[in-house]
Formats: sequence, C-alpha cells, structure tokens
Amino acid sequence: MLEPIALSATHMECQKLKETVPVLADLLAFEKLAEKPGEVKLKHPNSDWVLYVHETGGEAAAKQMHNHWGVRVATTGEVDAAYDYLTSNREKYGIKQIAKPLFNHGSYSLYFLEPGTNGWEIECYEAALRKESMARKAGGVYAPHWTIVYPAERFPGRGYVPQAFTHGTLACEDMEASRKFYTETLGLETHQANPNVFYIKHPNTRCYVVCARRQDFKRFSPNFRFTITVGSQDEVVAAHDWFKASPKKHGVSELADIQTSGSVSSFLVADPDNNWWEVTSPNEVH
Repeated sequence: MLEPIALSATHMECQKLKETVPVLADLLAFEKLAEKPGEVKLKHPNSDWVLYVHETGGEAAAKQMHNHWGVRVATTGEVDAAYDYLTSNREKYGIKQIAKPLFNHGSYSLYFLEPGTNGWEIECYEAALRKESMARKAGGVYAPHWTIVYPAERFPGRGYVPQAFTHGTLACEDMEASRKFYTETLGLETHQANPNVFYIKHPNTRCYVVCARRQDFKRFSPNFRFTITVGSQDEVVAAHDWFKASPKKHGVSELADIQTSGSVSSFLVADPDNNWWEVTSPNEVH
C-alpha cells in the first residue's frame, strides 16, 4: 500500500484555454500561477489544492455532470446570487448550461457547464452545519474548507464569494472494488455518504473526491486525473515497481512509465474503472 502525504492536485482538459480560464478566474476566484503552451496552472488562494487545465481543442470530450469539480460559498443566499450572476453573464462567458439551485445530499448547490465541456458546482453546507455533528462526519468534508474567510473585496460585484476549491468527482461501477483500490492500494481514506456515493480523502488535506456508482459513464484521457504525493522519488519508484509486479492484484487497469523532470518523478495509473491517477514526488506536480 502507498503512503501518500497529500491529495495534492487535479487535472482537467478543455477545448480552449482562452474560453475556460476566464470562467475559472472571474466566476470561481481561481488565480493563475503558471502557464506554458497548452497548459495553465491555477489555484484558489484560500485552498491548498492545485488545478491544471490542459487545452486539447475539439478532442476534449463533453463531460457528464457526475464528472465535475466544486467550490464552496459560506451562505445559501450566495448560491442564489451566483445563479443570478451566472445567468446574467451567460453569453459573456459562453456558459452552456446552468441548473437552478437545489438541496441535494445536505448541500444547496447550483451546477453549470463551462464552454470547455467541464461541469462545475457552487455549493453551500450552511443549513446542514446547523447540526454540530455534521461537521465531523465523513472525514470533515462538510465542515468549512477554510481557516480564514476569503474577503469579499477580493471578489467584488458578484454577490457571492467562493471560499475554497473543495472537490472533484469520478464514477465507478463496483463500489467495493473501487473502495479497495483507494484504501488498500493508494492508501487514502474513504467515507460513505449514501448507498451510491463515497468520498475519497487524505487525512492531511481538506479536498476530496466524490466517487459515485454509475451504470453509464465515460472514460477520459489522462488529462482528467487526480494527483497524490508520496514522500520522495524513491517512493515513486518503489510504488511503480509494486504496481508492475502484480497489477491485477492491486486493481490496476493500466500503468504508464515513470517520468522524471529534475528532482521530481511521477507516473500515471488507472483504477479498476479506468479513472486516471497520478503518483508524484514532492515540490511540484506535473
């Protein structure tokens, strides 16, 4: 079993960076950290998680909404304000779909599809957190993902403030096989949310991945992946050797070669449902 030190990053692909990045910056409060041809590195200033966006042009497959990412606001009124703001600016940002806010599994959320084919959620757990026990459930995923409130003056004129980048999602067919892979192979935690959903989490990081059982879901390229960090380059090599020796035993669908750039080594591995994960050494995430 791997011994990761963090669930550190996620990757998504889009058709055109010039269409997708403004949505993430202007509507979800992400800031650009770095850019190179075909890729932008983003981060919400109030969250540790890093988001990499890859431009693939027309090859970027349309995502089902159960493959989405989410940010969180502090109050339910902000979700309503976000719906109004996104609706009034729909044409400006090329938003393809916007669903009216609704309560679902404890959160009050809206979902929308940005022009690069990716689904996003603006969520709030204000109502659910009126029960003190809610903050302790499921590894703390419902509790606020911020220590210091992100100030409204840094995100003015919208009526809502994304306080944190909280989660991504993926789909699985066999929940127990998937759970076994995430816990016994990747060394992460899983927390049951309902009969068809569990959360994947590292105890040292607040971000999480929603894993939902689906009968009809798409498989995507490695540009759609989640990244875990292990302690060193040597641990990356040892993890790769371990996977390679018994891939079926460990639930591996596909294993890529190790890639090294300077002091950082990493490799890609696909879980039982062909969802891609990355294992990397510290300091940087590819």
